[in-house]
Amino acid sequence: MLKMVAYEDAVNNRIFDDNVSKRMVLVIPAHNEADTITSVLQSIVAQRGVTHHILDVFIALDNCTDNTENEIRKFSGQLNLYVLETVNNKERKSGALNQIYRLFLGDLTKEPLSEEHLKSVKNIDAFVGIDADVYLARDCLSTLYLELIAQYKTGAVSANYQCLLPESINVIPRNDPNREYMLKHGKFGGPMSRFYAVAQNVEFSTWTIKQKVNNHIAQIAGGQCSMFRPETLKDVYTHFKMNGVYSNESDTEDLLLTQQIREVGWQCKISDSARCYVDSMNTLPSLYNQRKKWQAGIIQYMTKAGISTAYARQLWSQEILMAFNFLIRIMLVVLIPVALIIHEFVWSYIWFLPILISAILNTVATIKTPNRRLIDVLLALTTIPAELTIWFKVSVHLSTWRDSFRIEKIDGWVLQYQAENGTLKHNYSWFYIAIALIAALFVGFYFKWLSVRLVVDTIKPYLHASFNILTYLTFITFIFMLFQLSKLRGHYKA
Repeated sequence: MLKMVAYEDAVNNRIFDDNVSKRMVLVIPAHNEADTITSVLQSIVAQRGVTHHILDVFIALDNCTDNTENEIRKFSGQLNLYVLETVNNKERKSGALNQIYRLFLGDLTKEPLSEEHLKSVKNIDAFVGIDADVYLARDCLSTLYLELIAQYKTGAVSANYQCLLPESINVIPRNDPNREYMLKHGKFGGPMSRFYAVAQNVEFSTWTIKQKVNNHIAQIAGGQCSMFRPETLKDVYTHFKMNGVYSNESDTEDLLLTQQIREVGWQCKISDSARCYVDSMNTLPSLYNQRKKWQAGIIQYMTKAGISTAYARQLWSQEILMAFNFLIRIMLVVLIPVALIIHEFVWSYIWFLPILISAILNTVATIKTPNRRLIDVLLALTTIPAELTIWFKVSVHLSTWRDSFRIEKIDGWVLQYQAENGTLKHNYSWFYIAIALIAALFVGFYFKWLSVRLVVDTIKPYLHASFNILTYLTFITFIFMLFQLSKLRGHYKA
């Protein structure tokens, strides 16, 4: 069954056929998802254990210009599909989601919902927010529901996320006329794409296990797949008066919703075993812009909340640790060559401790990651992936903090979408800055305004003090890493 719906249908009770059946409503925002939405609908069809509820799938077609609707229609004989075309939506994902949720909570700017329709809404036992590019494990929904109803104070339960490794491009025959299209839009990639996917999985694993150790308290009820108690969303809708449940104030609408859920008195949990598979970012630009969008949302929350919440304080501590990591590496690059030139370099074994803990930390996280490969564990032991990840994160953080001070804000959704589709125009500002610095140094040395001796003499008086600072920073970082390692203890897996 497929039914096109609008808000007026909820006003006039034209959506549900009865008001007595117990329902579980799945909400999916879709913007040009023709290449991916088939997978999530197939995984919904394959769900097991949801026997006492009717599964209703509500999809928001948000300014689609591809064949997303045609792909959805292929499942009209297998699912209860309700398709809503968004109207004048300028708030992207959060706006599309809110137009769906108004069908159940009401639109403050329009007529109220009919009493008969509200009787059907009262029989909804759970809402599930799902992205259009995920794949649910067969027991995902049943597991989430059992964990949601286990304690009444639980308002949301988030699934465990894992990236799917891209398939080898060698499986596509070179004489396949669709090869180029499949490489661009399909789930294929080379060794570097799989390297990026593994790095994302290890990061997901570390993040997931830390939450499970912390009594399964979820930091974010992720938009990829989270189940909500209807009363929870209604409390958010009523308390914050947003005419919906998602705010457009942040690039990470699910982070803000999670904090709002806590503010109205509910708990957000992470599931013990419910799994949701997500597409990995197969290229460096797509991964970079995805993380920039996430970090922009985090910075927006941090700067607004200050240190007023436990989560904000945790985010600030992580930001300080990131600054320490960056400063340590810059100091090593500058101080060690200077000390070698003037023959005053003295090795301190304390500098080796973070390298050792990094190897242990990343190896443990990799071992606890589902579907790991032997090569992934061996690479983790070398600390090479961890070091590359640190530099990548530093770049993302620096760029995002720089953008946060712009008067005209950057649309993270647009940049991520362009990066995923290969249409992003590259920003060469860092490259130009590096070229300018190199040119300035060349001119300085050429005209003898600068010399190696001058640089050394300038730095030398501060050398010992700088090495002391480096040692202190390294020790502090080592303590932080020990604390992180303690969070990966026990039987918990991602």
